[in-house]
Amino acid sequence: MTVIFSPAASEERVTALLDRLQRIITDHQGAVAKQEQWGLRRLAHPIKHLQEGNYVYTQFQAENVAVGRELGSILRVSDDVLRHLIVELEIRHPKPRVPRRAPVNRPPAAAPVRAPQ
Repeated sequence: MTVIFSPAASEERVTALLDRLQRIITDHQGAVAKQEQWGLRRLAHPIKHLQEGNYVYTQFQAENVAVGRELGSILRVSDDVLRHLIVELEIRHPKPRVPRRAPVNRPPAAAPVRAPQ
């Protein structure tokens, strides 16, 4: 989950919202794997007439799909959030590798027999 906060948002309000999001994740038997504050960065294009945003990246695990919907609804109504993106990653387990067998030497196939005309 990546969240872009308004640069005008105070550090206390950002921390309070991030704590609330973490509580929601843990209440749904989830866990926050890591959280990185990327700080103030220039936006690719203006959002709400702002040129910069405070980026926060959070990686979490949750069994319940409803967590993403609940987080999205909270982030949508927050005035301090410019944009957010929640991505569900599918964990792929590698298939066990089966060693290749050596090709079997078969005699060449006989040519098809045509009926006389």
